Amino acid sequence: MPLNEKQIKILQAINAGNISGDSIAQALGTSMQMLRYYLDTMAEDGYLKAAKVFDNKTREFLIVRAYLTEEGKAALDRIGSDQTSNQVDETTQISLEADVNKSPPEEITAILKSLDVLKEFVDKLPDGRRELAIVYLEDLQAEIKTVYRRKPQRIKAYFLAVLSVILPIVQQLNNAADFLECTKFLSSKLNIPVKLPSL
Repeated sequence: MPLNEKQIKILQAINAGNISGDSIAQALGTSMQMLRYYLDTMAEDGYLKAAKVFDNKTREFLIVRAYLTEEGKAALDRIGSDQTSNQVDETTQISLEADVNKSPPEEITAILKSLDVLKEFVDKLPDGRRELAIVYLEDLQAEIKTVYRRKPQRIKAYFLAVLSVILPIVQQLNNAADFLECTKFLSSKLNIPVKLPSL
């Protein structure tokens, strides 16, 4: 099935580093409802995959990570790689400057150490939650470790995805207070505000 203009722009936005639902919608200037429709149909057609988590507050599924399949990448190649980066609004790209990119190396080291501590909690999660949390946490660690890859929207998406797996059962964790302290530290260093439960 040939792609329409909106679908092409979605592929280009994801390829440019906008992987969370919010960042894709912002890059395209579209509503989340419309974006969900397009992502679902494009996933069915094999152009992309989208990981979703259920938000108890809004009672909706949030798109925390969208990525192109080989078919999606091939479709972009056919359209022309020179258009790929130009289609996403320049102001969106400028607004995505990450505070973490401006952090001195010692702060990055402290963030990575805290992520290692977070991994200790993830390793003790029940099976169904652990596997998903490990994927998100590994993505987050890789994003922060590789300087040229650091995209704030990805860091935010991965961090919030990890928390969305753990927070619903945080009170069942041993050392829940330590987990919350670690999360507060990461939240402040990554400049990602999160609402944490009180124990």
